[in-house]
Amino acid sequence: MKLIKIKIVNFGQFSNFTIDFDLPNSDIDVFYGANEAGKSTIVAFIKQVMFGFHLAKHSSAFFEDYKPLARVSPMGGSLFFENDDHELYELERLYASGKGSKLGTLTVKRNNQVVPENIFFDQIKNINGGFYADSFIFNQDMLAKVGQIQQSDLLERIYYLGAANSDKLLDLRDYFAKNAGTLFKKAGKNPPVNQLLKQLQDQENHVRASENEFVLYQDLSKDYKEQEEALNKQEQKQLELQTKYNDLEKIQKLIPSYEKLHDLKQQTKPIAFDSEQYQSAQTLTMQIENLRKKQEKIAAKLSEFRQNQNDDSNEKDLIQKKPEVLQWQTEYHNCIQKEAQIKNDEQQLLTLDPNLKQVAGFSQEQILKLQDDYRNLPNDKTKNEAADNSKPNSVMLIGIAAVVLGIVLLFIARAFGLLALALGALLLLSGYFQQKQQKNSDQAQRIQKVRQKRQAFENYYHVNLAHFDINSLINDWRQYQVQQQKLESTLVRKKEVHNELADLAAQISQIIGQNVTVDFTSVLAALDQLSKKLEVARSQREEQISLENNLAESKEELHDSNIKLKMIFARAHVADFNEYQQIKDQSEEQKEIARQIAVLKSNLQDDLNQLEDFTKDKEKSTQKLSKLTEELSLIQKDIQQTQSAIAEIKVKMTALANSTVVFAEKQKLANLRTSLKNLSADYLSDLVVSKWIARALDLASNERFPKMLITAKEYLRLLTNNRYNDIDIDKKLTVTRFDGKKIKVQYLSRGTSEQLYFALKLAFVEQIKDQINLPILIDDSFVNFDDTRVDEINKLLHKIAQNNQVMIFTAQTSLVDKMQLKPLTLTKGTKNV
Repeated sequence: MKLIKIKIVNFGQFSNFTIDFDLPNSDIDVFYGANEAGKSTIVAFIKQVMFGFHLAKHSSAFFEDYKPLARVSPMGGSLFFENDDHELYELERLYASGKGSKLGTLTVKRNNQVVPENIFFDQIKNINGGFYADSFIFNQDMLAKVGQIQQSDLLERIYYLGAANSDKLLDLRDYFAKNAGTLFKKAGKNPPVNQLLKQLQDQENHVRASENEFVLYQDLSKDYKEQEEALNKQEQKQLELQTKYNDLEKIQKLIPSYEKLHDLKQQTKPIAFDSEQYQSAQTLTMQIENLRKKQEKIAAKLSEFRQNQNDDSNEKDLIQKKPEVLQWQTEYHNCIQKEAQIKNDEQQLLTLDPNLKQVAGFSQEQILKLQDDYRNLPNDKTKNEAADNSKPNSVMLIGIAAVVLGIVLLFIARAFGLLALALGALLLLSGYFQQKQQKNSDQAQRIQKVRQKRQAFENYYHVNLAHFDINSLINDWRQYQVQQQKLESTLVRKKEVHNELADLAAQISQIIGQNVTVDFTSVLAALDQLSKKLEVARSQREEQISLENNLAESKEELHDSNIKLKMIFARAHVADFNEYQQIKDQSEEQKEIARQIAVLKSNLQDDLNQLEDFTKDKEKSTQKLSKLTEELSLIQKDIQQTQSAIAEIKVKMTALANSTVVFAEKQKLANLRTSLKNLSADYLSDLVVSKWIARALDLASNERFPKMLITAKEYLRLLTNNRYNDIDIDKKLTVTRFDGKKIKVQYLSRGTSEQLYFALKLAFVEQIKDQINLPILIDDSFVNFDDTRVDEINKLLHKIAQNNQVMIFTAQTSLVDKMQLKPLTLTKGTKNV
């Protein structure tokens, strides 16, 4: 993949900036500019358009945040690639603030047609941004990484170069190795596994001390073992005897089969039979039989048709009444709806006036009597008529007289006057209270009489006078009577329609011979049934004609089949099919005999010789079988005795093994072993994971490292002008100087270490060029190179450029001059925008 054009919309300090690589014969492009002129921005633009902006991951070393300096949108742009087949790919990645993924939205076009992303990324083996940055980008971050790596770790870093995420895997390996070291150390005391091992040793000593009391148990265990060995020998002998017995018994059971085989061989005889001719005769016989049955069925059907031919004029008349029935159905449904509506209106009247329910069934005379009774009722005002015209009683008159006398005596005798006034006042008060009590009593009696009359009215008519309006009730009663008359009229018409339907149902029932329910669904279904019956009769007449034609053809076919069958019987020298069947049965019988002989031979082939010997002297074989039976009985008794002895020893051993102290100590020991097992599993899992990661890195590097090393040696010679001409990787990494002296890598200068790292990375890129060929980006990576080394790197880059596109971003004027290529000059400030 060759990058032929860069189009920046907005990225970092660039906006609407385009670069065309229009030098078709050169694969090295030089970008020259001072610091902060935008060189690293273009490098970041290339890798981020390909693999995403990663704006949410500001800590990433490979995906820096290059949001536009000005507040413009969208961020991003396009890269244009051309592959070996001259297909043009455009990768456009854009991101608008607050919209879409932080990676940006990627659009891939091939020859100006939008295609799925994988069409492009499948050609570069779907590598990710980290792989591209590790393998194809040379910058100050990479050089700083080389400087930060300890010399003892440099061998690993170089050896695993190119393995995907090798740095992360090495860190992960060291992490698990460190965890394993905290759990166990060979000479340690404090790690948890070491402490458990010490506790386990102490506990084993306790268990060993407590087991001294089991000496008797050990003696019994020895006896138990001896008895088990004796039992094993007895069972082995029993097995041998049982095998012999089973073999002899098997031969004895096979004797009937052997004798049957001999009898079957004597029953075999040759039979002349042609199966193809028989099959033809059988087929013709079946055809003849089928034709006869067919003719019988046709004749029976024709007879049935003739018997069932009836006059269907009445059915046609009834079918013509279907439209009238549908009209009845509509009218009947209207009556039902009208009936429901009238009942609903009546219910509304009853709901609106609860008293209407009590008088709904009254006649006109009863309603008039209700009106008269209601008018004669005393109203509530009657009970409030006070007896204000009541006269003072006698006590009050005496009191008034006493008061008048007291007033007179005040002028004559003051003391008697006051006494008379006091007495008169008391008499007035007493008379007033007596008059008030009498008044209340009279009023209560009047109220009670009014209540009794109103209660009698309510009980008689079952109404509530508190919510009673005679005028409204009379009006509602009249409306209710009107609705009742409508309901009676509707029910009369409904009954008339039902009677008409019942008459029609009776006529249909008489014709079809079954009872038809008096409802529209049943009657319409019956009419449809009559219609289908007429259609069936018409079809039957057509079928009758067809059956008569088929009967004539069948008779002709039957005649031909009889002639063919007689010819086959003549060739087989048989009179009829029964005789032919007898010959066929004899042939099948011989085949069955042959099959049984084959099966018996297959089953008995391994035992035929023994069966022949057994049949020669059956008495001797029977005696041998009896002897084996006796020996098996004796060995079984010995086994039972030994098993009884073992059981007794086992009971004694079980009793001795129930010591509480020994059990507790063993349980504690088991708990310690479980803890050690779990903790050891953690230690071993961390250790195994560390080893597994290291092994995975070895496998990943071993596939390409030998080839890569050859190329790296060549590149190192070129970079160092033959000062270092060999690389040796054994337990340690060494380079061989021009005088043959091997120098360890930790003694190399920083510049030479960087040259070695350059050589190895470029060799890796060379090894994968047939699978992944992408631009190599070199961003100010030669700051530690002197002029001689710059000359050498220039030669190497021209060599690399034969297979890979190389882009150099530099601020060094000397490098630009040595490259002898026209650079693209980037100016610090806003001139590039």
